[in-house]
Formats: sequence, C-alpha cells, structure tokens
Amino acid sequence: MKKLITSAHIMELFMPYLDDEKRVLGVIDRLRVFDFYHGVEMGVFYDKENQKKIRRILEEDQWCGVTYSTPYMNRQGFDISSLDPELRKKSVEFEISLLPVAAEMGLSYVGVPSGPDTAPEKREAAKEVLADSFASIADAAQKYGISLLLEPLDRYAHKKRLLGPMDETCEWFAPVQAAHPNMYIHWDSAHEKLGGIDLFRTLDLCEPFLQRIHLCNCIDDKTHPCFGDLHMEVGQPPLFETEGFLTPEVGAALLDHAVQGKTGVDTVYVSVEVLGHPGDDLWHKEYCTREFLKKCFELMKTR
Repeated sequence: MKKLITSAHIMELFMPYLDDEKRVLGVIDRLRVFDFYHGVEMGVFYDKENQKKIRRILEEDQWCGVTYSTPYMNRQGFDISSLDPELRKKSVEFEISLLPVAAEMGLSYVGVPSGPDTAPEKREAAKEVLADSFASIADAAQKYGISLLLEPLDRYAHKKRLLGPMDETCEWFAPVQAAHPNMYIHWDSAHEKLGGIDLFRTLDLCEPFLQRIHLCNCIDDKTHPCFGDLHMEVGQPPLFETEGFLTPEVGAALLDHAVQGKTGVDTVYVSVEVLGHPGDDLWHKEYCTREFLKKCFELMKTR
C-alpha cells in the first residue's frame, strides 16, 4: 500500500506571481503556518539569496520541492520531441540548464513536457527522439540528485501533446525508465478524463512509475463553452459544486484506488490543480483547494 502526501501546487494557484520570487517566498512562508502541506510545486528562482531561502525552508520543514519547465519552455517555443535537430538540441540544452538552478533551490523533481503532437505518420519518429532527449536530461539530472517527472496530457481534446493515451505512454516510458530510473510519471485527472479513458484503469497502467497525482477538474463536454483543460476551480466548501466532473467523492475514490498500488515508489504526492488569474482572490482559491483536498482525505475508505 502506498502513502499519500499532500502538496501545494502554487505554480498554478499563484500563476500571476510566477516571476516575482519575493512574492512567491511570501506565499510559501504563509503556507507553512497551515501545517497541512508536505510539498510544494513552484516556479524557478534565479536570485542566489532566494535559492538559499527556499532550500532552507524545504530542509527545515522536510518538504519535497518540485518545479515544472513547461511555462519556460513554452515562452521560447522549445520542444524536446521536435524532429528539427537544431530546435531539439536547443530545447534539451535549456532543460539541462534548469537542473543546477533546481539543485541550488533544493528541489527533488523537475517536470519536463513531451512536446506537441505531430502528424500521425511522424509520431513514432517523434517518440524516438523524445526518448533520446529524456535520456540526456535524466543523465544530467542524476548528477544533481534530481528526478524527472513526465505528465501525459490529452492528445486530441485540448492540449494535443505527443504523449497522451496512458497505455501508449507507459509502453514508451517503460524502456526509457528502465535505463534511467530517475524518471517518473505524474498523473492528472483532467488529462485522463479528457482523454476519454477510464480514470482507474489509467492509474493502474502507470502504477509502476507513479510519483505524483494532480486532482484537476474539467468539463469534457465539447459543446460546453468551458470545455477543456482549463484548470478550473473545484467549487466552494462545504459542497464543492461545479459543472465539472471532480467532486470530493470522486477525488477520494481515485486516491483510494491509487493507495492500493503495490509496485513503484512507496510515497506519492497529491495536490489540487487550480489556475489563478490576475485579479483573482488567490488566497481564497488556495483555501478552497486545501479544503477540497482535506475532504478527499476524510472520505477515503483506506485511511
């Protein structure tokens, strides 16, 4: 049986603060007071003093720190699965350049995106170069004691990424991870829901590689104006009513299923993914996601 650990996904919740390191540090300091989280998912800090501060916090509180390269990659149009050798080379070099920064911050994991989908006839070739890219990044990450996270996205609904369907993703991932054990899969409920595959089945498929779970709400009705992977809210406590599929009962059932896993890592981190926008009451959103996650844990049958 696996152990589930709570994490705060402040990169998404406090997205307007992404490049404001001082403000993000203030957020993390405030989160510590709640005595609820044991991990934090954040952006990259480039200021040396701020790197030391976040490392100290992670060490003192024994938190697991994670960053995701996706927004930084997207800004520059990088793609580690590109069939353009020059673009792929620059993309891999950029990913590797983030590793010493993450190490200085005391982070344990760096999330790496697979890149956009391509024409069906080029998909296998793109997956081959993606494997080479991940191998290079994983080798570099190992020198810093850092592991990589791959988050499969939907291929056809919204994000349209190369690695989407979980069965296909795990078939690709298994040999790469066997050669580079510092790689794991990060499971997201919205991506799987939009992929149209049974959520519990996808958890079973990725169980040997699972390290992190995002409970993320979405609307999968293509006729709905809010269809897609919008990192939508989970509603207000105590009812948490939304038009999306994710309720505390659904979240608890998914966590109950995940905790029964018998292969892979013993500890899996869980967070609620909701996107904060400029002008939002960001701390109210944090409160709602925290209460939602608390409710999921309360409803779990395996606790």
